[in-house]
Amino acid sequence: MSIKDLPPADREALMAARQEEYENFWPGPHGRRARYAIEMFPLLHADKPRGRALIPAAKDMRLRRVVETFGKYFKLELGFDVPPFAAEPSSLYESDPTVEVVLFDARKVEATFPIAAGAAGLSVAEGQRWLDWIWIHPFERGRGLGGQAWNDLEDVYGRDFKIQSPLSPAMEKFLTRRGVDRKRWAF
Repeated sequence: MSIKDLPPADREALMAARQEEYENFWPGPHGRRARYAIEMFPLLHADKPRGRALIPAAKDMRLRRVVETFGKYFKLELGFDVPPFAAEPSSLYESDPTVEVVLFDARKVEATFPIAAGAAGLSVAEGQRWLDWIWIHPFERGRGLGGQAWNDLEDVYGRDFKIQSPLSPAMEKFLTRRGVDRKRWAF
């Protein structure tokens, strides 16, 4: 039965119940919005990268918090138990000098300042650099940001860093299209 087919009193009661559920759906500040919105972040205090998408974020706490938010989006989209990065050191995410995080400047939205539209985390284990995770805003996917970000990552970190699994099917297709050696990501 459709909501339109209910008697007015029943429809009103159903709508009231739904409104109450919605208001308590995800408690906390910005709760409902956080559940439905995927944001990009204007970085008014950061310099716009010239000819690059990469914005180093390891030492700036405001940038680290943006990376943390993108890590939460990554967790939700791919169904992981915990986000891959936390801005503040904790017992779960220790402050590790071998971990680096970067943001990616949007391509679809242009401004005189960078607009963060994605992030990645890299680490070093046993002398080998690893790309641990990467996430790009859905509005920026398929618009060249992934390719530019990948070129920048390889320029800065070399063309031999390993890519941590598991990989999404979309990431596997991306790596295959770019001709990335399977030895770097198929373990």
